[in-house]
Amino acid sequence: MTKNQSSTPLTEALIASFPAIDPHIHVPGTISPLTAWDLGLRNQLIHVARNADGKWEVHDGPNRIGASDPVEHYSKLFISKGGHELTFDKHGRPLELDYNYFCVPEQQDKFSGFDAIQGTTQGHRHRPGGIQNESDYRFVMERFLQSCLAQNIIYVEPSQNITIAQVLYPELPAEKARNTFFQLAKEIVASFVEKGVTLRFTHCANKTGAANVPGSLKQRANDWVDWLAQAVAETPGIFVGMTTAGHEGMEIKSGGPDAMAEAYHRLKPLGLLGEGHYGEGAGVEHLDRALEVLHLTRLAHAVQMIESPTVIQKIRDRDIPIIMMPYINLSLGTTVHFKDGTPHSKYLQTGAGMPDGKTRDPDVVKTYLKTYEEHPFFTLLRDHKLPIALASDDPQQGGIDYKDQVRLLAGITYTFKKGFQPLTVEELVICNLNAVHAAFCEAVVKQQLVSQVAAWMDAHGVQVVHPLLA
Repeated sequence: MTKNQSSTPLTEALIASFPAIDPHIHVPGTISPLTAWDLGLRNQLIHVARNADGKWEVHDGPNRIGASDPVEHYSKLFISKGGHELTFDKHGRPLELDYNYFCVPEQQDKFSGFDAIQGTTQGHRHRPGGIQNESDYRFVMERFLQSCLAQNIIYVEPSQNITIAQVLYPELPAEKARNTFFQLAKEIVASFVEKGVTLRFTHCANKTGAANVPGSLKQRANDWVDWLAQAVAETPGIFVGMTTAGHEGMEIKSGGPDAMAEAYHRLKPLGLLGEGHYGEGAGVEHLDRALEVLHLTRLAHAVQMIESPTVIQKIRDRDIPIIMMPYINLSLGTTVHFKDGTPHSKYLQTGAGMPDGKTRDPDVVKTYLKTYEEHPFFTLLRDHKLPIALASDDPQQGGIDYKDQVRLLAGITYTFKKGFQPLTVEELVICNLNAVHAAFCEAVVKQQLVSQVAAWMDAHGVQVVHPLLA
């Protein structure tokens, strides 16, 4: 935002009417507690019955989740909001349903529970799970479509691990299962377009041992690109890129970004683009290494870039879009390293202004972000003027819907400290134009998205300066 640009407060009406672009969302993260519940009923993983006192209770069904699933019982996924015992209406439908983020007894932190919930509800890690067949997948995506329509989201880029194909079509050989899944994905894209929502898929895989997949990270990463090459050949334009996720400390143990470099370099010749989840926990040095060896088109999260002015400048020079999700960062526990109250690399610096990556600075403290004022989103957008976009990430599992996050950042559902400027109308527009810049879709689609945002701006008298409007 330029110095002469207005700072118009966002209102409920403006947020509701805005045509939003959500460039980073995980398919399992769209599975709400109620959708997961319904999947459990569909696949007889749970059932509801009255007890001797006439009260409704949930029980494990005749079918079970995978024997290696750390959740152990599908019913353990659920609690009522606030951590209370499940309650039901008179028909046996759950009230105020929520996920139990402490569903794995030996892992009592929210991120571990979140990761376990993702694996169990999607069902691809420890088969079977919530999604078990094509009908289940269509069911999940139809509910996702309804959410997009309710929020007036006009472009989404859901990431889906292609191994879901062998969950949906276990009777088919792996290559044929993928082909069948790609055809399904093509149908889903068409069904979204019919309702006015443009959708493009990316492949997302967990780069850590939590994926429960044999083989080295290097081999697995090359497998992912092989699958994407098949998608490009059989259903061009449906899968448009690759991203990787997972706990950064566990990734380092698996070989880190260097183990995936060969695979990422294979994307461009296929007409595909690459994204990486970095800067959530391991420090800015890990993010910087990913930038150097993976040739990323965009970054997701990248919170810890705030620890290094040199990395910030590098990202600016390369015009790399950053997709940020402040709500889920605070919800699941993202950290930044501080020294004397200022973001700082955890390592001692070299003469070149970069950390040596070896010697820990004893004065640096790793700190969990607790408020939206201290989240780097606002600083990177306003002070550093980087191409920051907003996304929902995992709106139903640890996060919130895109528009709910906007309401929060706009100060409608969150009270900022006195004197702090909440997200403005102009900044929402800029974040969405940055999201178009970050999107992996075709140029003609980007032009259409810019036109829709520009039409909204004209209708509401909003003016911003942005390269896509030049």
